[in-house]
Amino acid sequence: MRRLIILGAAIAAVLTIEEAMMGWMLGHRPAACQAIGGKPAGGRCVTPLCYWQGDCGQWANPTQWADRIKPGDPISKVVFWLGNPLKRDGESFSWSCGKPHTDSFRAIIRDERLVAVEACKPD
Repeated sequence: MRRLIILGAAIAAVLTIEEAMMGWMLGHRPAACQAIGGKPAGGRCVTPLCYWQGDCGQWANPTQWADRIKPGDPISKVVFWLGNPLKRDGESFSWSCGKPHTDSFRAIIRDERLVAVEACKPD
């Protein structure tokens, strides 16, 4: 009986973690992902830990998230919301404004903190 309870608890834990991260079992992916502080993205949940894991990905329209960051935020928060930058040149990090190879915007990051975000401009 004890083994059955442990097995049931283990299955419940696996299903709970899967639902929170992927949402395939119950189909509530966006709500579950957002409940743990993440963003749903192409069948997976990107969490704030993505910066340290190196898998924040690149977003098709990172400007939609630009209102979530402000000067003083750590680089991990900037990369979580905007995705991995397309280009890095010293303190300057660049992202596309929408479709790749159109316009770009950049953020200035010093000492691992956001200093400023510049508006979209042609490359």
